[in-house]
Amino acid sequence: MTLKDAGDAFTVVIGSRSDGQDDADANVKDITMDSFSVSVNGKELLKNATVKISHGKRYGLVGPNRKGKSTLLKLLAWRKIPVPKNIDVLLVEQEGIGDDRTALEAVVSANEELVKLRLEVTTLLESPEGENGNEIVELYEKLQIMDADAAEAQASKILAEEYLCRWKKTLVVVSHDHDFLNTVSNEIIHLHDLKLHMYRGNFDDFESGYTQRRKEMNKTFETYDKQMKAAKRAGNQKQQEKVKVKVKEAKKKSKDEDEEIPEAPRKWRDYAVEFHFPEPTELMPPLLQLIEVSFGYPERDDFRLSDVDVGIDMGTRVAIVGPNGSGKSTLLNLLAGDLNPTEGEVRSQKLRIGRYSQHFVNLFTMGETETPVEYLLRLHPDQQGLSKQEAVRAKLGKFGLPSHNHLTRIADLSGGQKARVVFTSISMSKPHILLLDEPTNHLDMQSIDALADALDEFTGGVVLVSHDSRLISRVCDDEEKSQIWVVENGSVEEFDGSFEDY
Repeated sequence: MTLKDAGDAFTVVIGSRSDGQDDADANVKDITMDSFSVSVNGKELLKNATVKISHGKRYGLVGPNRKGKSTLLKLLAWRKIPVPKNIDVLLVEQEGIGDDRTALEAVVSANEELVKLRLEVTTLLESPEGENGNEIVELYEKLQIMDADAAEAQASKILAEEYLCRWKKTLVVVSHDHDFLNTVSNEIIHLHDLKLHMYRGNFDDFESGYTQRRKEMNKTFETYDKQMKAAKRAGNQKQQEKVKVKVKEAKKKSKDEDEEIPEAPRKWRDYAVEFHFPEPTELMPPLLQLIEVSFGYPERDDFRLSDVDVGIDMGTRVAIVGPNGSGKSTLLNLLAGDLNPTEGEVRSQKLRIGRYSQHFVNLFTMGETETPVEYLLRLHPDQQGLSKQEAVRAKLGKFGLPSHNHLTRIADLSGGQKARVVFTSISMSKPHILLLDEPTNHLDMQSIDALADALDEFTGGVVLVSHDSRLISRVCDDEEKSQIWVVENGSVEEFDGSFEDY
């Protein structure tokens, strides 16, 4: 059967359901679907997929952004994928709708000042283009002071890891946080290549299982491909048929219930993202120094950084850590020159700084019609080659922005897509130092790994504020080059030890 909702344009084609599953059977607690396909506006998200969601298990649903994870959850909640009638389904989306708050929103809303600031920002962003620009920037600076995004991250950790781990019924959660998935999940559903693949265990178990599965499938493909090519070169039709028979026999003997073996084995197709920051020109140390710097906000008597003495050289790796609201983002703004110290001195050479702020994505106000290509050509007009537009599009593609979004209005892009535009722009600026404030907020796991690889190969300086402990561990794995700056009680001190020690 085919189901279609005219409002959302989702199309679900149901093949069959497992034997024994009956909506009228009050004892059925599992959801089992065989051979179902999902598309939206003609784009395939799942094709002949199979899934079994067993009662009492906690599933982590993983895969690249915009490939159908959230769609699958919605289809289950809307029962467009048939769910036994006795099973209640609750969908908690990324953003609340109407006045019904999630537990996370209720925790965060206790901070009345935070709520007030966000409402003011929303009101100003909806005002006519070009108006209130300075006010918006001031409001975002206040949000940075309060570590607004960090407050949500902390509340999420408390609620999820304490509450969900004691959840006795069934859970399916979408997250890009490795630690969270390791803590909460005991099964992983991986959306890959239009299929749903099941893995037992937490995310670490999934990673090792995924690597093994990819290795086995590629070995099967290479053997099949080699035998078929040899048979075709020899013009031996019988030998070609024998190779195909072997594949069919392997399919019958397969013990992996969720793995569909195609008529002809295929090479494993990984979702690939490459982040690269160009080799910076060499500068004499130190690149950037704060000397006896102090800073305070006029509107806040309870906040001040005092006597800050820190420096960054080529190859330096710094993780800024400390409690929420202690001033980590403020310290980054002082390093970037976005804030001027009330006392002390900032010394820097003629260097280029690549700055990523957790609020940059929200501040994308380039006009109603500007596309990523137009935006980047405006900021970086000195592109080489016959076609400057194609040069920019090649860079956007490497940072994982699909080609059909290159000429889409930035206002219509998702947070993750906007983040890729920001990273592309940073790369094109050829920075000596990268100052990164919560760079993983909008990225999927593959992109986070690609960012970590790019930071590892980058020979300039890197200063990082992040709640992603895995990213910090990878960036600061070389103890000789790495520093941990602890921001607490108005001071900035270097921690004597590694990030793991801290």
